[in-house]
Amino acid sequence: MIISYQGGGSPLHRIDPLSKLVVLLCIAVLTMRLHTSGGQALLLLAASFLARMAGGVSWRRQWTAMAFLIGFAVPYFVLTLLTVPGSQTIWQFGVLHITTEGADAAGSVTLRMFTVFLSSFVYMVTTDPGDLVTALTRRLKVPYRFAFGISMALTFLPLLQEEGRSISAAHQVRGAARPKGIKQRLGWWKVFVSAILHNAVRRIQQTAGAMEAKGFGAYPERTFLREQKPSPAGQITAVGTVLITAALWWYIHIVNL
Repeated sequence: MIISYQGGGSPLHRIDPLSKLVVLLCIAVLTMRLHTSGGQALLLLAASFLARMAGGVSWRRQWTAMAFLIGFAVPYFVLTLLTVPGSQTIWQFGVLHITTEGADAAGSVTLRMFTVFLSSFVYMVTTDPGDLVTALTRRLKVPYRFAFGISMALTFLPLLQEEGRSISAAHQVRGAARPKGIKQRLGWWKVFVSAILHNAVRRIQQTAGAMEAKGFGAYPERTFLREQKPSPAGQITAVGTVLITAALWWYIHIVNL
């Protein structure tokens, strides 16, 4: 799975980066405010529907992105399920016991992870890193060195993923046998990770050399090729999302969702 900007003509693609950032922060606030698995499930469904209809991200691609979290989410779910105390026991075996409160808390924290990851994934897919840097620097007055650091992080990770695919393909072309057993798998992963880290350090050195040669950071301000202006649709979306979030916050407080 490569998390990188994909151009398109969806409504989210046409909205400016800062307006989408407001929507992203509102979703994050709601994930922290909701404390039940039912509420988290509804929010995840809403985020998924928004990604499909407004961002043009297919259901399959959403599932592929969220499947990346399964290896982290399942152990966290089990740990929370077995450690959160409660008064209503569902299942017990020796010192291990599962309660209704534990199951609800485990579902809530796990779904929260998926919601935050999915919304961040959609933001990265629909936002041009160059536009994000311009918006942060021009409109929020963020130092351009910091803004360019964010942009480089967004573009560097996909390069590492492509590097990993190239290394894996090179091993197959050379006729390397698939590892069998734990010892061989650990050895294969050791070589694989070492190669990726080596290439990452090489790319960092090349990037640092190019930035130094171009005099990056020599001046307090920087000019940009494209100016990022707020779109009316983006401003309306941001204000509407804030109002909806405030209303949902009040509703959640009333019904204790």
